[in-house]
Amino acid sequence: MADYAPEALPERQPALATLLPTGIGSLSLAAGGLLVLVSAAIAAGGSEPILAIRVFGGGGRFARTLEEVRACVDLRSGVSLAGWLGQMSLLTAAVVAVVVRFMRRLRRDDYRGRYRAWGWLSSLFVVAACGSHVPVGRLFGAFVSEASGVAFGPEGFGWWVMASTVMLGAVSLWAVLPLHERVGTAIWMGLSLAAWSASAALGWIGGGREVTVVSAGACWTLGSALAAVAMLTAARSVIREVRGQSGTVGERTAKPKESQSQGRRAAEPTADEDEGRRGGNDRTMVAGSVAGLTADDDETLFTDGSDADGDREMRHLSKSERKRLKKLARMQRAA
Repeated sequence: MADYAPEALPERQPALATLLPTGIGSLSLAAGGLLVLVSAAIAAGGSEPILAIRVFGGGGRFARTLEEVRACVDLRSGVSLAGWLGQMSLLTAAVVAVVVRFMRRLRRDDYRGRYRAWGWLSSLFVVAACGSHVPVGRLFGAFVSEASGVAFGPEGFGWWVMASTVMLGAVSLWAVLPLHERVGTAIWMGLSLAAWSASAALGWIGGGREVTVVSAGACWTLGSALAAVAMLTAARSVIREVRGQSGTVGERTAKPKESQSQGRRAAEPTADEDEGRRGGNDRTMVAGSVAGLTADDDETLFTDGSDADGDREMRHLSKSERKRLKKLARMQRAA
């Protein structure tokens, strides 16, 4: 188990940490709601250029209003609802990554400052959000192409794709691998990187065609939403580590069984203990009755010694009991 300081608890972090989903139900609800909203925006904005289906528009009293709605969701425009949702998803992912960094830095057994990976990941999300409306990629590609004299990809776009892939891949591995519950985060982050790779590939080979531009924008928005889901999953994993809940299901089911079996073993006497009890009872019987026992006494009385004030229950011993008491008496004298 990871060793965290008490200050790492979400309740002792900024208020945003307490709003993060920690249950599988709340996490599924948040992830599903975000993905459904982004998918609806992509479907509404890409149906006309890709499927030639006009969702909004037409005549009537609200014709102008419908045209403005169409312009808001159209992925071909510079600013669209899907693009805005992608930006918000990346900013959400960046903020959640910072919260995770605050908790991870309080891990006492941290190795070489691995918590810093979450700060780098947050910075990359901010750069990606900025790059959706600012030509950061073209600027970087032009600079590296002129500095190296090699135009990699159309207008140096390949340099930006390669640098982004290496940075995101390396930092994601650096951040996700130390988690105890890393599978969910790795899956969501892998899907996000795959969607962004598809967007970069479409932008590279598309040649500015309308369908490829729209498809690239849709893949970028979907990848941004998947990155936000990955960060929410990572936050849940870290919170479970801080509270000592990760990797304890098997231990919780095994310990009660072990304690029950130990209790049964403690309650059941061993053969030596049982023999010792019988020997102690026999010695007590001998001490109470052997004094008045004779060889040809046929009516020997037995007193158990448990009654008070002299009112004691008396009973006759059988012949086998008398023989057994005599034998125990001889053994006691010999000892």
